Amino acid sequence: METKRSIISILALGLLCSSCNEKQQSPPLDQQPVEVKTLALSTDNEAIRPVIYSGTVTAGKTIDLSFLVSGRLQRFPVEIGQYIKKGQLIAEVDDAVYRSQYQGQKAQATLAKENYDRTNQVFQKGSIAEIKLLEAKSQYEQAQAAVSAAQENLSYTKLYAPVSGYVGNKLAEIGNTVAPGHPVIQLLDISFLKVEVSIPETEINRIKKGSLALIRVPSLQLNDLEGVVDEVSVIAGQGVPTYKASVLLKSAGTGLKPGMVAEVSLKSALADTLERETDSTKFAPLVVPIQTVQIDEQGQQFVFVSSADGKRAERRLITTGKLYDNGIAVLSGLDAKDRLIVSGYHKLTDSTLIQLAK
Repeated sequence: METKRSIISILALGLLCSSCNEKQQSPPLDQQPVEVKTLALSTDNEAIRPVIYSGTVTAGKTIDLSFLVSGRLQRFPVEIGQYIKKGQLIAEVDDAVYRSQYQGQKAQATLAKENYDRTNQVFQKGSIAEIKLLEAKSQYEQAQAAVSAAQENLSYTKLYAPVSGYVGNKLAEIGNTVAPGHPVIQLLDISFLKVEVSIPETEINRIKKGSLALIRVPSLQLNDLEGVVDEVSVIAGQGVPTYKASVLLKSAGTGLKPGMVAEVSLKSALADTLERETDSTKFAPLVVPIQTVQIDEQGQQFVFVSSADGKRAERRLITTGKLYDNGIAVLSGLDAKDRLIVSGYHKLTDSTLIQLAK
């Protein structure tokens, strides 16, 4: 009986030690390989496509014109699409009230002048005090100021074009009562044109004022119109994570009108410089998915690639270039034979164990 117990104890101890050895042989959790997917890099030029943004052609200036006085719209001798020269009459409100006011103020000024002249003659003879003369003079000056104000209001009953341009829209009709400051017409200055483009928040910081652009207008079969980024907004559109960029066209092109749809290819200032440098060596850039490019605390860009044996991740510092439709160009730091890690990279550090996903 005693012998049987000893045998059982020895067996139990053996099983316990075997279990302990197995636990000791299992790698700790922090040394477990991270499952990743990799991508073979390519310099195939056919796979490199510039980023194309959709935009709308707009007038160089859009001016909303309004009256400075209220009244009933009496004349509106222009039509939408009509070309208007600077100084041309655009619209007119009924001036009867303002003309009456002007005539009334002019009569008051005439009376005040006569009163001042008589008072001055009496004063010169020493028959009245100087204060009377000053009062008459003040009344005359006030009357003159009222005439000038009434005359100015009368002139405001006519609206003239401040610049040459086209009538984009009429915002009132004859017979309408218009208020001061309320637009009645939209004037478009198309001596120069712009293209308004919406840029995603992930790409807006790559677009700088002065960046070059190529514009295509499909409806007119206009290709490779040159432009330059004129404005870049710093506030996103309401309810959408996109920003506005304005591209100034260097040449308008035949038949180009505001409202037409355009396709715009933009280049960042950094990409322009790097592209010029690489063009001289006929270098075909590697293009990687933009989401795989990360930035460290020092502002350096990096990606992870698989080691030669496929067992560890390698952190590579890179220099990026032009943004394309299918990714971003990498100008240094990678080789065509590298295999880029495209999933699981957010869990990696340099030399982390990896395992290729099946």
